[in-house]
Amino acid sequence: MASKVTIVEDASRTFIQSLSRGMAVLEVLSQAERPLNLTEIADTIGLNKVTVSRFCYTWVRLGYVHRTPDKHYQLAPKMLSLGYAALSRMDIRQVGEPYLQELSRRLGETVNMAVLDGLDILYVDRYVTEPIMKHPLHIGARLPVYCTSMGKAMAAFLPTKEREDLIKRLHFYALTHRTILSQEAFRNELNLVRSRGYAVNDEELSVGLRSIAVPVLRRGHPVAAVNVAVPTIRYTVEQLVEQCLPSLKETAQTIADLLSKQISVKRVSRRSEVAR
Repeated sequence: MASKVTIVEDASRTFIQSLSRGMAVLEVLSQAERPLNLTEIADTIGLNKVTVSRFCYTWVRLGYVHRTPDKHYQLAPKMLSLGYAALSRMDIRQVGEPYLQELSRRLGETVNMAVLDGLDILYVDRYVTEPIMKHPLHIGARLPVYCTSMGKAMAAFLPTKEREDLIKRLHFYALTHRTILSQEAFRNELNLVRSRGYAVNDEELSVGLRSIAVPVLRRGHPVAAVNVAVPTIRYTVEQLVEQCLPSLKETAQTIADLLSKQISVKRVSRRSEVAR
């Protein structure tokens, strides 16, 4: 079952409320681990079944949602193609891809890269060596910022006001016995991450999973994060820091340096166009 999805409300005359509700249906389906029926979708977003039925019918007719013979709904490949098209145009993914692959090969472990998207992290690239979590992740997957090493790595390096605004908007849910569950505890964790330069997820997302992450900074602002994910039976936190952190930092810095050069090249190109 998908987690609760909040429908965005806006009193502006230019805001289309019905579109917001329709997108909420898609968000529910994107988080679900299996096809959902109308009752399940309606309960998750707080709408009545008739309204949800109309949205689902429209999405099916447009080709973005598939309706199974037993009246359950799931995202169709057409919807997935939109996500991959957007991700493929992200500079960060194109720049980082070969270095993430090399890092995974060098360490022999799973390597991921994500960006911050609201209160979640969005996976933009990953190289998997073995399954660790019960429900495997994929490019385009989203996870809460407060229980992931990459989320903590990025949130810790946000400007103070942005960081505090993010903390105040979070809703904490216990995913394991080690999940951070309060604003104060998360604030303290981010202070620690910022002081030492890396973040650790010690079974806070999934039992049996540890990961270590560092941010990719552009002018001091986190544009992404890279992590190494391992099974707890093979690494203690100390071993993770000792064996994986140096290569992880090197990879993140390489990607950051290339992004900076990319910006400089774009600026020179624009100036040349203006001069012409």
